[in-house]
Amino acid sequence: MARGSRGEAPAALFGVGGAESKIFRERARRLGLSFVPHFQLGSDAITDINAVTCGKAALSAGGDLYIAPDEETMPEVIHRLNSIPSARPRVFVTTPTAIRAALREAGADRFLHEAVGRLEAVDPTNSARRRVTLSQGITGVVLIVAAIAAFALSPLAALTFLELAAAIFFAGVAAIRFTAAGLAPERLPIPEMPRPGEVLPIYTVLVPLRDEAHMLLQLRAGLDRLRWPRDRLDIKLVIDADDVATLRAARALLREAPYEIVVVPPGGPRTKPMALQYALTFARGEFVTVYDAEDRPHPYQLAEAYATFRCGPLHLACLQAPLVIDNAGKSRLASLFAVEYAALFDGLLPALVKLKLPTPLGGTSNHFRRSALEHVGGWDPWNVTEDADLGVRLVRFGYETATITLPTLEEAPETLGPWMRQRTRWLKGWLQTWLVHMRHPRRLWKSLGRRRFLGFNALGLGMIISAVAHPLFLATPFLLLANPQRLWSEGDLVIAALAGLSIFNLAAGYAAMWALAAKSLALRGRHSLLRTIKLLPLYWLLMGVACVKALAQLASRPHHWDKTPHVGRPLLTRAVTGAVREAPSRLTSAEPSRVRRRA
Repeated sequence: MARGSRGEAPAALFGVGGAESKIFRERARRLGLSFVPHFQLGSDAITDINAVTCGKAALSAGGDLYIAPDEETMPEVIHRLNSIPSARPRVFVTTPTAIRAALREAGADRFLHEAVGRLEAVDPTNSARRRVTLSQGITGVVLIVAAIAAFALSPLAALTFLELAAAIFFAGVAAIRFTAAGLAPERLPIPEMPRPGEVLPIYTVLVPLRDEAHMLLQLRAGLDRLRWPRDRLDIKLVIDADDVATLRAARALLREAPYEIVVVPPGGPRTKPMALQYALTFARGEFVTVYDAEDRPHPYQLAEAYATFRCGPLHLACLQAPLVIDNAGKSRLASLFAVEYAALFDGLLPALVKLKLPTPLGGTSNHFRRSALEHVGGWDPWNVTEDADLGVRLVRFGYETATITLPTLEEAPETLGPWMRQRTRWLKGWLQTWLVHMRHPRRLWKSLGRRRFLGFNALGLGMIISAVAHPLFLATPFLLLANPQRLWSEGDLVIAALAGLSIFNLAAGYAAMWALAAKSLALRGRHSLLRTIKLLPLYWLLMGVACVKALAQLASRPHHWDKTPHVGRPLLTRAVTGAVREAPSRLTSAEPSRVRRRA
């Protein structure tokens, strides 16, 4: 099995381990050594990554030895201390968490350099560090000049061509949504669970944090509910070195195992994927997942993901859990966001999996085989929509992605400002992702195959073109209502055809979204949210504005990460408990036998 893969029976899912410092303080007393909860090694200390992962011992540049002995090695430590009594003053007992933290700090610069370059070491063409290649730049300039010339020479012909091109992509996205609605099940499948007595692996949970001190109590409450053995959990809170407030709060509230604080040193891009890429170096688990500060994952989500991995093929590299918005009632914008997420995570992504098309991952609650994640180079530190990029890259390397059913509760932006900044970043990242993977179209075609290549472009480029084209399509019926005679004033059939095409696209786009949202919301009993679908034209207009801003930012600030602020909320609200109740398992600690298990 992989490093750190041994575990204990699922019965331990319901146990909680003792305080780490108390255990090792008692061992220090038995050894007659001093106990130190925290220490520093100096930049000259040996910082081998295996030593960081194990957390057993560390040697400072000055010759002090820090150890974290387990019960099996205690007799050997006593024997060595008795054999060399003069060494006692230079030997200290500490915790594995403290050893790993000291080793990470001592080797921070080297680890950061390796993390920034990990993806480019696998394939430099997969990095978004460079916005466009020379050939892409030349092609873009040629297309812009050709468009200007076409409108100058024959405006109607140019308009017709652009309308048809936009209609193809707009209709393509609508067709994918109609297909997803047709493939949606009537009810959610029963989730897989580990077998009784099964040995469970270490599971790494990465939580990137930035200006989230106020969210830590809520975060801890959510992660403490995970039904996984405490000594098999490796929860890493990933915090930038200059985020003093979050670091101080984390050290006060979450300093004990299974929590570890990974401090990201300055020097790389200030993005979430940079934080994840740095923390991946220190992951101890056979499996890795990502949660955001506001996430409340279903208690059995890790168990379902592990059981699905175990039953699936070895090239199954990633599982996406559904994200369910729990503050939909706070504003109409949040309600529309909740509808959009339901359609995406319970409708579109499962359909893409069934169709074996590239799957754009969500930014949280995706579960990975760590070996596969490392094989493809991890996250791209320079891509501000790292999840979509990684979903495509996994397919290019021959891996598969699937979905699971137990959800993670999230909060949506409730006001326009945070929503616009978040959506601008997402669309900018989609543009980055499309540009990166289309640097060598022939190579992409060869690695994906024709159907996946077309599917990637239909979704990736179609999402951007649809956002820009929708306001133009929507303007057509209003122009006709304002002056119906204008359309036929010159008897131009081409203009009439374009107007008809615009109206058809609008009707097809809205109908496809309504059909997909209706099927997806029904799966979790959230039918009441469908009434907000009447505001979809306004919502898509906002996306058009965000897309224009994304294009501008791609030119001026391509790697800028505009963070979404989180407000937090009480932990035991009706929305939280209700969304957990909606999950199909209905599991409690006394009811594990209700879950179907495959051999």
